Amino acid sequence: GKSTISNVLAEAAEGPSEVYRPTFAARILECEVETQSRAQRTTVELWDVSGDNKFSKTWPAVKKDAVGVVLVYNPENQSHEAEVDEWFAKFPRTMGMSPNQVLVIQSPRRADGARRTPMPARIANAGVNQLAAVQSDDLVRVRQIFSSFLETVRQSVLDKQRQEEEDVMKGG
Repeated sequence: GKSTISNVLAEAAEGPSEVYRPTFAARILECEVETQSRAQRTTVELWDVSGDNKFSKTWPAVKKDAVGVVLVYNPENQSHEAEVDEWFAKFPRTMGMSPNQVLVIQSPRRADGARRTPMPARIANAGVNQLAAVQSDDLVRVRQIFSSFLETVRQSVLDKQRQEEEDVMKGG
């Protein structure tokens, strides 16, 4: 799930834990990622957020200064699609993120479950098209997917900054 992927990205683990431990509120991890277009590594803060609504008071801190969102769900669990739609509405949608700043990862529990299923309809209709399916025995591939996603996010942030600068210049 989310925590396993966060741990793999932060190199705190190479695979899933044998014991399920729900995340309490949020965990902050750091990782260094080499993006494809840059020869240097970028330090990234990962906020692994609990899926439990009782921690909603922490969400404003999670949203502050975020430039990308990774949504993780198990497509084998029918209720998870509705939950990932809800998370999309609460986070990237309310934060004004472009579709390029959202990555959806399908993380099935069964080893034979990594076949990519369609993107949840509401998220797809919002223009999000970055979707990956990752099995628990292939989590190293998550780093490659994340690196590519970060490059897309970096470009989106640069484009937004450039547009804001142009708007200031036109108004001034």
